Amino acid sequence: MSVPLDSADKKILLLAVFLLAFLTFLAVLFSPNNRGSSRGYPSSYSAAPDGAKAAYTLLVEMGYGVERWERPPEDLPNSARNIVLIIAGPVIPSSKDDLRRLKQFVAGGGRLLITGVEGAAMIGAKDVVPPSPQQDTWQTFSAETPSPLTRYAPEISMEAPAYWAHSGAGQIRYYGSDQGATVARLHDGSGDVIWWGSDSPLTNLGITRASNLALFLNCVGSAPGTRILWDEYFHGVRPGLWHYLSNTPLPWAFLQLLVLAAFLVITYARRSGTLRPLLRQPRLSPLEFIETVGALYQRKGAAAGALEIAYARFHFLLARRLGIPSTAPAAQLALRMRERPGWMSPGFAETLEQIESAVRRQQVKEPQALVWVGELYDATHRLGLEG
Repeated sequence: MSVPLDSADKKILLLAVFLLAFLTFLAVLFSPNNRGSSRGYPSSYSAAPDGAKAAYTLLVEMGYGVERWERPPEDLPNSARNIVLIIAGPVIPSSKDDLRRLKQFVAGGGRLLITGVEGAAMIGAKDVVPPSPQQDTWQTFSAETPSPLTRYAPEISMEAPAYWAHSGAGQIRYYGSDQGATVARLHDGSGDVIWWGSDSPLTNLGITRASNLALFLNCVGSAPGTRILWDEYFHGVRPGLWHYLSNTPLPWAFLQLLVLAAFLVITYARRSGTLRPLLRQPRLSPLEFIETVGALYQRKGAAAGALEIAYARFHFLLARRLGIPSTAPAAQLALRMRERPGWMSPGFAETLEQIESAVRRQQVKEPQALVWVGELYDATHRLGLEG
């Protein structure tokens, strides 16, 4: 059994549906991505000791074209020359498609700086020995091979590094110990991969130790023309729900529903709103009225009458402001105005007396009357008598 709804209930229901749709849209649009609160890995958002905000900010201040990369490797640029991708301390497992796209990125001329055991697995490195749980101290490693990567970096310091135990084909070792390499480089196609046994040299705490800063800058290369992508995708920072939905037809469908709802609301409001009478505009505007009265005075030659009206209005406003009777003569007005600093302009007292004499005699020419009316108008605004 259906329950009939009256017009008031329908209006409330329609408003509730519209508010629900609007709030859903705002929630999707402004949903947070939970950034900047990372700890335990070198995120460019983190100012913690094991974060990497200092290194990221340094690259920005040095003029590098650096940006945070929060999209999957599938979205990496096709042309990878002069592009450095930094994947420091990845914590999210990578898929086969991710590994395939990273290999294509390097083969296309890109440079990949990647760290740790997880990073070694992403580049297919074999015989990488993870750090032992008891090994949590900082260790110093000396440069072994003269190279642009070791320039101004005779020693580096790492905390709990992994070791690449056996050298593979195409691998160049730059730092390490008897256990294996801690900094190595692989050439692949037109690009290369630089692997660090630990991400600690680029953290907020480690970048100031030994020659870690020089090693980091040597790995990213020179600033002019270099684009640096600092990966946050493998730190768990992923595009929000709105970014996902924007690649589907859903936003257009939602926009059409909003337009339809708006038309329904407007139509219902026009049919159910309060009836109001039409406003009738006056036949003459105030300016046209003033021009009509002015033309009458001009045809009559009553310049003295127009001057009398302007003077009477000024006299009344000024007397009220000065607190004197409205019958006070021009001389008394001038006397009281001189008592107030800045009120009396040069020659204005004589003008008041001339105007009062012309009004009393009802004899004044139109050009002179026009000049005096203008002076009274300016004085009214200058003294703020209308306020």
